[in-house]
Amino acid sequence: MNANESQTPPPPAAPALRPAQGAVSPPNGDSGKYLYAFVSTQHVRESYDGLGLNGGPTYAIVEGPLAAIVTDVPNKRIRPERRVLAAHQAVLRLLMEDATPLPVSFGTIASDADDVRRILQANQAAFIEQLRRVDGKAEMGLKVTWSVPNIFEYFVTINDRLRALRDELYRGGREPSQADKIELGRAFDRALGEERARHRDTVALALGPLCADIKANDPRDEREVMNLACLVPRDAQSEFEAGIFEAARLFDNNYSFDYSGPWPPYNFVTGAFQVQD
Repeated sequence: MNANESQTPPPPAAPALRPAQGAVSPPNGDSGKYLYAFVSTQHVRESYDGLGLNGGPTYAIVEGPLAAIVTDVPNKRIRPERRVLAAHQAVLRLLMEDATPLPVSFGTIASDADDVRRILQANQAAFIEQLRRVDGKAEMGLKVTWSVPNIFEYFVTINDRLRALRDELYRGGREPSQADKIELGRAFDRALGEERARHRDTVALALGPLCADIKANDPRDEREVMNLACLVPRDAQSEFEAGIFEAARLFDNNYSFDYSGPWPPYNFVTGAFQVQD
């Protein structure tokens, strides 16, 4: 096995709080309020060191016990360009220094300050509950992949049923029919699913005591064994990282473990926020 630390941030499509249909009014002037995250007012700073999209200042709009961290941006769609993503992540990293925020999905723009305040009013109870749930915690990512030259051939060597079917379909050097190839492909997919579930259970059992919660995301390609998001107490991060190495020792050198973080809890604050009429 190989276990490595990676600092690649989650993609812009990572789960996070998203506006429900109609919850955010489109900007109707020359600018709007770009939303990064929601925080408790007790963790609001007077200044955010000039960080922000397009180099603009970042500041808090406060409503009762909650605040939204925003930047004024032009009235247009925000594209996920490298510099824009870097600015978005920089603000969230700064917020993480004070407390765990509720990250908002990339590219969310409210019309004006009143629009932002209506969001805070309408979702006060839900936001406070989610802030309580993630307080003192951070998200850690763990991706496990098969580190083999050919994933299908690897599975043929470890799965008796798949190997028997392959040998039967190609017996005597014959060319399988299209239907045969589809059958073989389905058998391969079943074998992938079974191995993924078995290995996911093994890792979850090893890391479970170190996490407040674990979420399994769908694998992105055939080589990906699992893609886990783990909600970890901040004061237990070193123990969690040690736990990853312990879990990795349960696997041979055909597997690679890559972990990243700490990140805002993208996968643990999912949901659509509403707006007050």
